This record gives sequence, structure tokens and C-alpha cells, in this order.
Amino acid sequence: MATFGYVAATIPASVQRGVSGTTLFQIAMLQWGDALQWVPIARLNQTLDPWIFTPTDILIPPILPAGPIPPTGILGQ
Repeated sequence: MATFGYVAATIPASVQRGVSGTTLFQIAMLQWGDALQWVPIARLNQTLDPWIFTPTDILIPPILPAGPIPPTGILGQ
């Protein structure tokens, strides 16, 4: 099971098996609603080419939860 970034220890990447005849642009759009987010998928799969012609297992990085960053430090600042 592959992971991505600093959340590697807690959130594994998901896998799309046997993907072909598509692009990482389309996968990013389906997964995250933003085709421009294909780069994290490409990095995790160690590729620069967004085109997928042959059946390939594609790793999808986890999405970090959105929201405010909680206060840290002794004074909570």
C-alpha cells in the first residue's frame, strides 16, 4: 500500500486498478473535482505523462481534511 506526503503513516493512497484510455486530468477531475490537481497523482505514480494508454494501476493520494489549523504551542498561538 503506497502513501503520500507527511500523512503517510496514517492515510494510505487509494488505488484505481486497470485504468486505460484516459488521462490523469480526467482522474483528478473525477476524484477531486479539479483537473489541474493531476500533478500530485503524477508525482505519486512517478510519471510526467498524463496520458494513460495501457491498463495501469493508478495510486490516488489522500485528500487532507480542510479547515482551520488548530492552535499549537504552550500559549495556544
